[in-house]
Amino acid sequence: MDMTIEQLKYIVAIARSGSLKAAAAEQHVTLPALSQALTNLERELNISLFSRSRTGTTPTEEGKKLVRHAEAVLEKLQEFTDEAETYTESLNGELKIASFPGPMQILVELFAKFRKRHPNIKASLFEHTSQHIMRKVAAEAVDIGLVIYTEKEVQKYRNLVFKRLLDGHMVTAVNNRHPLAKEKFITEEMLIKQPIVLYNDAYIQAFMRQFKSLQYDILFTTNNVQTIRNMVENETAINIGFDYAFRTDAELSRSKDITLLHFAPPFYQTYAFGYVYHGNNTLSRVAKTFLHELEETIIAKEEAHAHSAPDLYTHIKNTPVI
Repeated sequence: MDMTIEQLKYIVAIARSGSLKAAAAEQHVTLPALSQALTNLERELNISLFSRSRTGTTPTEEGKKLVRHAEAVLEKLQEFTDEAETYTESLNGELKIASFPGPMQILVELFAKFRKRHPNIKASLFEHTSQHIMRKVAAEAVDIGLVIYTEKEVQKYRNLVFKRLLDGHMVTAVNNRHPLAKEKFITEEMLIKQPIVLYNDAYIQAFMRQFKSLQYDILFTTNNVQTIRNMVENETAINIGFDYAFRTDAELSRSKDITLLHFAPPFYQTYAFGYVYHGNNTLSRVAKTFLHELEETIIAKEEAHAHSAPDLYTHIKNTPVI
């Protein structure tokens, strides 16, 4: 039997994506090449692994069982590679990570320490919106993405694995001297005619579309967090964004001139903050080690925020009862 590791990867990718075309894109092969590899494997095994239809490609009953075995084989192969690396007493490999702006400073600091301990690792780090990062991870252009997501994205990207680290909410950031700083919660009426600056993010834009009366009160959107901070601190505008940014961004979290206020129902909505990786790929030892250190760092910073009275995190007003 001449079965190959690539063929196992292909059938796992097809089963998870439900599409030969999508699986070919994920595996970076042409559709004819993937289709031929599947046909050869089915001929060699003398069984049909998948049922093809106009609605997609689904595993047969035999196919489901063999796909599970293929996943187990690929996982064992990764374990083999990881254990082989342990004998060198050092981590090797490449790691590509992307993050939305909020935790970027945390990542940069962690990255520097990680590279110092493991100099043989080739690492790259870039910043973008959560939506862009999920697309990059799905295309396997990025190993790990730190993102904000909802159940909608979990259902959309069935081939990705989402790991929740924290829950967070949309908040309004105002200068401590602003009249709104005295409020307990923010309602839609309070925001009318307020100058607002927004971070350029699809989730934030979708959230703002709920406030139909505010479409002409938004000054501008920007990808520059420092600009947002300056606008709020100078009382030029207020900001609506994720509380994650004010908890994890180094510049924003140190500001003592900003008060955060939750929205009153029905605008009090929960979003997940975590990391995502491709389900077709078993995490390498490098990735697992980095994610372990990342989780420890995030948890430690959350505990520090919660117990640090001068920290801006403690200035977030009471959570509304829904």
